[in-house]
Amino acid sequence: MVAIAGLLSSLVCVATLHLLRTDLPPVGHRLSEYANGPFGWVMALAFAALGCGLIALGVSLRSERPREPLAWTIPATAFLAGGGAIISGMFRTGVSDTSEIVHSRASAVATLALVVLCLVYSTRALRRSAARPDYVGTTLALIAATLAAISPLLHETRWTGLSQRLLWIALIAWLLRTAWHQA
Repeated sequence: MVAIAGLLSSLVCVATLHLLRTDLPPVGHRLSEYANGPFGWVMALAFAALGCGLIALGVSLRSERPREPLAWTIPATAFLAGGGAIISGMFRTGVSDTSEIVHSRASAVATLALVVLCLVYSTRALRRSAARPDYVGTTLALIAATLAAISPLLHETRWTGLSQRLLWIALIAWLLRTAWHQA
């Protein structure tokens, strides 16, 4: 439930910023740009809530199959994604070169770790439960992986914000669905 609360809080913060910051058209502006300006603290809160939700989900996923070989990799990936999100929120984009580098790298690590988590967890779930395979979770994971793969191509284009939002919609949908099944 803590994971769901963190993830939903992050989602509410970002949705609120879309209403408050009409000066940043979503199609062309990345989510991190909301950290700059009068409501930057809301975006920092979104990053922190996301990170806490990911860490809580990692704890939940760890307790799922503790005796399985390499069971630690699933929660470790969730912890890495959560830590990356929190660090990313601590450093604003566009403030200084150092802040930009830390923010961008932490955000990239969080996103990559999260995509890996989605893929590994979903494919393991398919193998474990042949009677009830999780096609929805696997499909969301594959969509997220595809969007993450094309994201660098769209990074400096007028579609950068749209591609990032589609990626995070797929990731948040996967996270909320997985956390709900853990609850």
